[in-house]
Amino acid sequence: MGAFAMTPRMWLCLARSLPAIVALTVSAGGSALPGVCLVLAVWADACAGWVARRAGWSQSPAGVALEGLVDCVSFVAEPAAFVASLCPRRELVPALALFVLGGIYRLARFQVEGLVSGGYRGLPVTYNGYSFPAAALALFYLPGWNAFAVWCVLLPLVAGLMVSTFIVPEV
Repeated sequence: MGAFAMTPRMWLCLARSLPAIVALTVSAGGSALPGVCLVLAVWADACAGWVARRAGWSQSPAGVALEGLVDCVSFVAEPAAFVASLCPRRELVPALALFVLGGIYRLARFQVEGLVSGGYRGLPVTYNGYSFPAAALALFYLPGWNAFAVWCVLLPLVAGLMVSTFIVPEV
């Protein structure tokens, strides 16, 4: 089998991107579905990893690259689109760009370093699948808060945590 032949693990990786793809297509609608899909993407990621480990499927170099791409779509692009749909203001673009660049850097660093001392260096991008829907829920139930200000603080904060050097234990 060639280096770029589709393996069962690669098909599973592509399948786990479906919640994020659905969320990206409906983000402009302003519904809760993108937030639900982000949480589903976290669970799909965990389940795909569990299935691959149980089946003993090894990871090819092409599979590693594909996994990084799927993570970028699921946990960087989709959270950015989710926030942009909730707070459609041009002034938010610099914070969104900083978040996207931080996520891309985090994924690139993980491609090179892998696990460090039994954990991840910096906040893994999969945490975005929970943190952004949780922030959206908090803003919904705390209507006095300024959503624009919260997103302007939260996006650079998460970007900083993703590119930081602290170790997050692997669970």
